[in-house]
Amino acid sequence: MISKKWVVGALFSVSVISLAGAAIPEPPNPLANINLTFDQRFEQMKQIDAALLKATPEERKAYWHQRRNQMKALSPEDRKLVQEKMKAQWQSITPEQKEKMKAERKAFFDGLTPEEQAEMKARRAKWDNMSPEEKQQRFKQPG
Repeated sequence: MISKKWVVGALFSVSVISLAGAAIPEPPNPLANINLTFDQRFEQMKQIDAALLKATPEERKAYWHQRRNQMKALSPEDRKLVQEKMKAQWQSITPEQKEKMKAERKAFFDGLTPEEQAEMKARRAKWDNMSPEEKQQRFKQPG
């Protein structure tokens, strides 16, 4: 009887852990993402942010690494296309949409742990102080 309860408990634990792991979405394909409208991207961002805020810091870090690796895996031409299109889309949205986007990003940032916030601030400061050549080098494909 005890072993039967233990087996049921173990199966339940495994299914809960599997469901929790499944809650972290896959990063969206950057090439597909550039064709979304502002509203579609904004909704996608809100859904991803909500899932990430429910995740552990380690799961969030794994998600961000996976997202960076997706960009690094693009060909230089595709990467340039994504960067140019995202820049053009940012310039084309209204000031109200920009404020909406900034407010969502701030809400997400505020939901992170203090350690994650400090790490993100440090990474942003490092990026802001890089030369254009250093930024370009950062996305070179290995090999």
